[in-house]
Amino acid sequence: MARLTLLPLLALALAGQALAQATAFDNLVRSPHVHCAFYKSYEIDRATGDLLLVEGRSQSLAHFQVTGPGRARQISTRVAGARDVKVVNTGRYLHYLDHVAGMYVQTTIYTCLESDERHGVCIRYGAMQSRHFDTRVASDPDAVFEALRDNSDPGFCDHSFINIQEAQKR
Repeated sequence: MARLTLLPLLALALAGQALAQATAFDNLVRSPHVHCAFYKSYEIDRATGDLLLVEGRSQSLAHFQVTGPGRARQISTRVAGARDVKVVNTGRYLHYLDHVAGMYVQTTIYTCLESDERHGVCIRYGAMQSRHFDTRVASDPDAVFEALRDNSDPGFCDHSFINIQEAQKR
């Protein structure tokens, strides 16, 4: 009997986490500015062996500015000038998709790394960036992200600190 009670509670807890994650992405989508840093690889903490992404040592930076529903402008240290990108919030992941010269640059935000407990909002997100030729990204960016995740550049993204109040509006 205890086992039957535990399973629905576990299912509710997992559903609650998925809903909280989707809400965190919804807030990020509404933020007018998103900043990301990406690395070729993790550094290792000598004391603990933990994997680290050290601020200030990234190999590339990206800035996204919302221009309308499902659209943003991207400025990146990898490409000259600003580019229009598609924004796709699948509920599971948030994707910024750029198609340039037959290649796709896929920036995927996959989790909340740090929350502001006082306001109940995520302020730092785990992200990955990949460059590929997989045309499935237009119809199923989640599947492409999962297939390429191990070969993507790790990183993190956050809201613009100037506009963080706007990102908190629900």
